[in-house]
Amino acid sequence: MLKSDAVRTWIVGFLVSLLDVNESEIKGDTLFHVMGLDSVDAVVMAGALEEHFNVEIEAALFLRNSTIDGLIADLQANGIVE
Repeated sequence: MLKSDAVRTWIVGFLVSLLDVNESEIKGDTLFHVMGLDSVDAVVMAGALEEHFNVEIEAALFLRNSTIDGLIADLQANGIVE
């Protein structure tokens, strides 16, 4: 099982790279669309996360959660992270 801190760190790094922002600008409770992330980006992020951690994750998890905190909680509820 993946550690939530490792997944959160990866997500923040992915968003920093994708959105070309400073890490300090990425907050766990900031809405993805406010950060500039759209649904296509969310699906891409899901695939990249799957590849990086070698796990299978439904892209719908990324589409139904609007913040990093919500996404991590959903991944925990689905037994993907602890």
